[in-house]
Amino acid sequence: QLAKAMGASRVVGICSGKNVALVISNGADEVVDYTDSAALLNFLESNEGKFDCVYDTATGSGGGEYYSKVSMPLLTKEGEYVQINGGLKTWIRGLSGCMPKRQSLVVTSPNSRSNLEEIVSLLKKTGVRPVIADRKGFSQTEVSDGFDLLKSRRARGKIVFQVSKG
Repeated sequence: QLAKAMGASRVVGICSGKNVALVISNGADEVVDYTDSAALLNFLESNEGKFDCVYDTATGSGGGEYYSKVSMPLLTKEGEYVQINGGLKTWIRGLSGCMPKRQSLVVTSPNSRSNLEEIVSLLKKTGVRPVIADRKGFSQTEVSDGFDLLKSRRARGKIVFQVSKG
């Protein structure tokens, strides 16, 4: 949603076939089903050098994936590969400012109000609304259930924990 709202001319989502409708409803122009290895290979081969940015939300998310090697050829000469997860080596490189050329790791400052304010500003400006998979209370049981859902890698949206002031 944000990529389209910010002017991206082509947004391609890569997901399993069961999530195609969700990904399209959130702004993707095209979707590639990663469970169809022939379709994925065809996409990778026919799109070399065509993307200004690859935003990877799957690498390092717990399933042993590592997509930077197959993603880098998709980039234009000035393109950037951005990931939000990674293994220990990626985090060490990211936190020490030693990421490979044209690669970034999204890192936010802990307890940074300005990061949240920037996100809220983007949401207001673009009208984008995050997809919420589940809302949980802040009890030990519900937090545990929420993290179990997160670790299952089957959440279709964000998991929100509601913390009440007391």
